Amino acid sequence: MVGPLIESRPREAIQDAVRRATAGGARVLTGGSPPGGDGWFQPATVLADVPAGDDLRTEEYFGPVCVVIPAESADAAVRVANEVRHGLVAAIHTRDLGSALTLSNQLDVGMVKVNAPTTGVDFHAPFGGEKESSYGPREQGTAARDFYTRTVTVTLTP
Repeated sequence: MVGPLIESRPREAIQDAVRRATAGGARVLTGGSPPGGDGWFQPATVLADVPAGDDLRTEEYFGPVCVVIPAESADAAVRVANEVRHGLVAAIHTRDLGSALTLSNQLDVGMVKVNAPTTGVDFHAPFGGEKESSYGPREQGTAARDFYTRTVTVTLTP
């Protein structure tokens, strides 16, 4: 289930990006056009064959759009993921825990989710990204305590 976007601009940006990418040869695997009627709904949209240089491959679109980029190996996938200037969250899908932990250390992101979607927040774990996907220290968990509090040392002499 996908709810509406917060306003019309993100939906228009996604629709424009999808049109531009498909004009350049990308294929829409699912989604694409929003349903009719009121609201700022954008169906989950997955694209393949998005041309190199298209900003759908490098920019953050805050809506339900995903680009599938094939990679010949796990190392190649890490290189592709790390080439972008953003680094909030990445997902690794595998049955091999060792590979998941190894790849997690190679990704230049603030959060790695293994066999889980990249959406959602664990309020007990620090939240934040790397590169241009974050501002300031991590939020939530013990990081929130450090972020939202101030340590003061008081010495009293009777």
